[in-house]
Amino acid sequence: MPRLGETMEEGVIVGWLVEPGQQFRRGDAILELETDKTVVEYPALGDGRLDGTLVSAGDRVPVGAPIARVAVLSAEDWAAALPDTAEAEAEAAPAAGASAAPSPPAGATAGTPAPERSSDDRLRATPTARRLARQQGVALETLQGSGRRGRIERADVESAAGSTGPAPADLRWLDTPAGRLAYAQAGSAGPVHLLVHGFAGDRSAWANLASGLARSGKRVVMPDLPGHGATAIEATDVDGLAAAVTALAESLPGPLVLVGHSLGAAAAVHAARRLGGRVSRLVLLTPAGCGSRIGAEFVHGMAAAETTGEVSHLLRLLGPRGGQLSDAALAAMTREMARGRLRTLATALATPDGRQRIDLLRPLAELAERIPVRAVFGLDDRIVSATDALNLPPRVAAHFLPSGHMPQWDAPRDVAALIDEETQHG
Repeated sequence: MPRLGETMEEGVIVGWLVEPGQQFRRGDAILELETDKTVVEYPALGDGRLDGTLVSAGDRVPVGAPIARVAVLSAEDWAAALPDTAEAEAEAAPAAGASAAPSPPAGATAGTPAPERSSDDRLRATPTARRLARQQGVALETLQGSGRRGRIERADVESAAGSTGPAPADLRWLDTPAGRLAYAQAGSAGPVHLLVHGFAGDRSAWANLASGLARSGKRVVMPDLPGHGATAIEATDVDGLAAAVTALAESLPGPLVLVGHSLGAAAAVHAARRLGGRVSRLVLLTPAGCGSRIGAEFVHGMAAAETTGEVSHLLRLLGPRGGQLSDAALAAMTREMARGRLRTLATALATPDGRQRIDLLRPLAELAERIPVRAVFGLDDRIVSATDALNLPPRVAAHFLPSGHMPQWDAPRDVAALIDEETQHG
């Protein structure tokens, strides 16, 4: 148990922020503690792996008592930065006051300077900002800090979470025959992972997952599909979405990993057929088009929504975190839905009584013969039934998570592991 102040004699374990077996980097928040004065997040003092915990949430532990077993790359990192040093105390700033849960905003930027990092290459952000960013689904790597030496403050995260994404000047753009496609990027090197969001979403739906993939050495690219977000191209059907994904993929180095969520899964499947050998594997999250029914209440409801009340109720259909957007984020999404850009696309996706109008099973059977394909379903999904997995072609690997329609929100670590896991094919 670290000493976070001169008078601290014991602390209460609020919770572990990493799981046993999970690796972490210097500066990553690994533990949340409560002292007699505040609640703080304690950062890793060096790179390593959490092998096991010796105490649990709610335990009161004396300063100096062992609380975990960790495998470290350099013992000097930990020995040289004891918790009562100025650096540790600075990082153990109050972490109270965070509110709602993961909403969609803040995509990666190009043209905005990267947040300043300290000499040990750790992203500078207050513990409060880190915790709020996790709850709001904001990728810290995409933010420009307003604090001292470029440190990311709580207000920076709140501003990002309440916006519809970065200003157009901060986005990357691809000129296509249909118009300009907006996209964001996290990470600048490594294998390319192209993430395609679902109906009524945008690039920011991937913020939390993208941040984790980028930290693990991946280059993550997230477009706003036609009809969504900052992309000016309108959307009428899945073919139009697939054409945009194909154009973006062709501009990137390959082979790449293609990931699609819900309607974005349909776009990803059709794009993969066009891209041939440029796609190394395909991962589909709660894919549309694998069963005869879909949640039309959500699809047509979002397409026609004009008030925050409508949007708020509909988002709750997505799962446990869907209804926890901040007021600012909810208002921004309502303004976007009220533009009516999705009404034609909604009609192409499903009938008003919930019959699906797209079928992925045939193209999936073809793709699974040549590349690894896996599909992830949420056991509590109210939009796409987990029983749709029974219809998948035999070569498509099916996985089930205890999530709703947004496993990338509800179980980002599990999803990241499934995306990264190499699949034996053949």
